[in-house]
Amino acid sequence: MAECDHSENAKTTNGLLLQIAALESEIAKTQAVLLEQQEKHRRLRSQLNSLSPINQLPAEIKTEIFHKTLGLLADSKETEEGETPFFLGKICKSFRYFIWSTPILWTTIRLWLTKAQYEAQTDLLRDWLPRTANYPISFSLDTIEGPNSWIRRPPVEILTLLASFSAQWKEVRFIIPDTAYQCFDANPGVKKFLPLLTTASAYVTTEQRLDLSMAPQLSVLHLDKFVPGILVPWHQLRELSIYGCTMNQIRLIFFNAPQIIDCTFTDIDPEMSEDLLDIALFHQQVSVLEHLEYLELGFYAIHSEMSWMLEQVKFPSLREVSLTGPFGSLPEEAFLLQIVKPFRSSTLLEIFTFYNSKKPSDNRVLTQVLENIPSVIDLSLDFCKEYSGDEFFSEELLQRLYSPHADILLPNLQYFTYCGPTLLTEHMYLFRDVLVYRFRQHDLQLVEVDSEQRTVSQIQSVDVMSLSHFVISPDIQEELDTLRRDGLELSITHSRSSLESERG
Repeated sequence: MAECDHSENAKTTNGLLLQIAALESEIAKTQAVLLEQQEKHRRLRSQLNSLSPINQLPAEIKTEIFHKTLGLLADSKETEEGETPFFLGKICKSFRYFIWSTPILWTTIRLWLTKAQYEAQTDLLRDWLPRTANYPISFSLDTIEGPNSWIRRPPVEILTLLASFSAQWKEVRFIIPDTAYQCFDANPGVKKFLPLLTTASAYVTTEQRLDLSMAPQLSVLHLDKFVPGILVPWHQLRELSIYGCTMNQIRLIFFNAPQIIDCTFTDIDPEMSEDLLDIALFHQQVSVLEHLEYLELGFYAIHSEMSWMLEQVKFPSLREVSLTGPFGSLPEEAFLLQIVKPFRSSTLLEIFTFYNSKKPSDNRVLTQVLENIPSVIDLSLDFCKEYSGDEFFSEELLQRLYSPHADILLPNLQYFTYCGPTLLTEHMYLFRDVLVYRFRQHDLQLVEVDSEQRTVSQIQSVDVMSLSHFVISPDIQEELDTLRRDGLELSITHSRSSLESERG
């Protein structure tokens, strides 16, 4: 009986095994067919993708498109992270293959260091840099944890990697304090030569020497703090911005940078620097900055005895000036007038921006400032809101802006922007007369502009933001509306805060 049961089980088992084997054979055949179909699907999909417009483009045009998509370092702000090649590589396989085989797409590096991911970022950079081949590279080194978080323990491994590729540097941003000179200190064996470097930004806080003299093509320099130990090929600079410097350092820089075109100095210290690079050179006269077109000066405090900073300097090519500072007391206003005095001979000056953070002692000072910029076309004035008064809309100044005044102010003015306190309710009729004359009757009077007799320019745009409340009478409102309909871009408003303060 037992033998019979065993024989029956064996037959059942063999039968099941045969069925399983048959099914496995069918599955294998089906899988083979499926794999064949999948491969056919892949080929068809690849063929379809190849017909897309971007894949039909020549490789050089495709590279240019991808390069623009990733963005240049020069086109991005310091706070922007930007896109990486990995972003485009995730889109499809053909994109990924193209990106991995195109070195120029790896030449812009924006690295935001974090303590938690530092090792991974180091490994990523180690793999990234060789992909650039021999192309010039641009990089920004920053941190999301605050600039001082890396002072005690600098990112030596990252700096060593970057320094090993210094021969390819084209544009560099060292936003973390002192990493610029630490980059070479971390790898003393690297030759300190930067043959391709054109643009450099550095955050300097110590007296360590930052040596950029080995950059024969450097033309753009941005410094967060000026220290005497910096070695720079000043004579070849075209663009310069410095946050934190002294007035005598500015004059010294002007003497050493005769080719400068664009110059910005902010957070200017009124004190004299005690570490002049060359005392004798400092006292040399700076007569002409032949190529300077843009000048921005931002003072956080004023010492009137330092007004010689621009003394006897001429700016024949100057086109735009931006001036910021606390000009309130008589000495500060005297300083202001000395600063703007050289601009009177800058006949190409078209744009003037002025921000005063203190209440003026005398409204006539602004009139004197405007007398020194007769060629200006675009004027922007911004005054602090901590006081009541009227710096621009005074009777004397408004009368100087329209006929029949013989010595008319700003004859070339076409664009005007103002933000500050006003007495517009009191002087609205006079302001209306200025607008009507400048827009409708401007060509009735000849004035001397650049030593030539010309008519007054037609005003194109006026934007007034009053920090104090005002009232416009119906008849004047009607005239203003007519000016708008006839083409004048006109906006006269008061801030919401001024209304709230009056209601309170």
